[in-house]
Amino acid sequence: MTEYLMKKYALSRQGAKDLIKGTLACALSNLVLMLPAGLLYLLVQDLSGGRIPAARYPFYIVGVIAALALIFVSAGIQYRATYFATYKESAVRRVTLAEKLRKLPLAFFGKKDLSDLTSTIMADCATLETAFSHWIPEFFGSVLSTVLIAIGLFFSDWRMALAALWVLPVSLALVGCSKKVQNYFSAKQTEAKMALADGIQECIETARDLKSCNAEQKYLRGLNGKADAVEKRAVKSELGTAMFVVTAGLLLKFGIATVALAGSVLLAGGEISLSVFFLYLLVVSRLYDPMNGSLQNLAAINSVQINIDRMKEIEEYPVQPGTADFSSNGYDVAFENVGFSYDDGETVLKDVSFVAKQGEVTALIGPSGGGKSTTAKLAARFWDADKGKITVGERT
Repeated sequence: MTEYLMKKYALSRQGAKDLIKGTLACALSNLVLMLPAGLLYLLVQDLSGGRIPAARYPFYIVGVIAALALIFVSAGIQYRATYFATYKESAVRRVTLAEKLRKLPLAFFGKKDLSDLTSTIMADCATLETAFSHWIPEFFGSVLSTVLIAIGLFFSDWRMALAALWVLPVSLALVGCSKKVQNYFSAKQTEAKMALADGIQECIETARDLKSCNAEQKYLRGLNGKADAVEKRAVKSELGTAMFVVTAGLLLKFGIATVALAGSVLLAGGEISLSVFFLYLLVVSRLYDPMNGSLQNLAAINSVQINIDRMKEIEEYPVQPGTADFSSNGYDVAFENVGFSYDDGETVLKDVSFVAKQGEVTALIGPSGGGKSTTAKLAARFWDADKGKITVGERT
């Protein structure tokens, strides 16, 4: 289970273990919240006899105090198992991501814009924090607690249990099967956000050029169009998710109707008692509350998969081999027939040879796009070259 969660959600080993603990804590919290419903059921049974026996007063007083104490304790356990654990995992994720970026080859960054990497480091990490503190543990915790409660309902009366529970798998399947649609809208929304971020970054870097060419207003109109596109995509994404979640939530309410209908028929036939009928109505009214939230959590989990995939892309990208220790005989930088191409096949450098002497100024002169920046980067990360040889102080 731990290995599966690590691979599925791009977690560390401790993060996967904490996710399991958070799920169990959420399930415990949901089960504890059923205690007030049980006390109410017992109270109604006593009231059905005309009045509450005097000997039962201490029981209800102690029961209410115990229920409140257990709710308080379980809420604290849930908070520590979700929020505290999530922030620890988030710190590990950010440090691990930074270390991995430091070891990646230059070719990887040639395919990524600055805004793309910034979004992965900041926005994706923030989204995953919310996912692992709210959506994922609460969803699986609700499913686990519902399964345990369902087993108890089937032992009580399987006909009433079927009437109460048939809507749960149908509602979950409806939201679960919408994953492709949600991923489509999420991908389009992410593309729009990246385009806007690129536009903002480009505007910052070229502000002087835009002003000197009197093109500032024209560029800002285009940037406003990109901002409008993000807003439209956000609306479409929310609408695409809401169509399935709201429909599934409405379907969930049919469970109360089927319990009332089935219970009325069985009660009229004398097959169940009035107290059992009331018990099922009470249980389903409480049972559907966490499951209704789980439908929203499931939709959020579906949409967060894109953020996880972006994170996994960096984590699974092969690092540049080499050694961390370096010693050289001087610091002359020599290029001998060096060539470099990005992954898409675009050739940037071909048969470049020169020597940059230690203590001297070496200038790289050429047209825009001629490979000057790439040459400078290769001098700092000389192991990235595809062809030829780069030495620093006679050290390759």
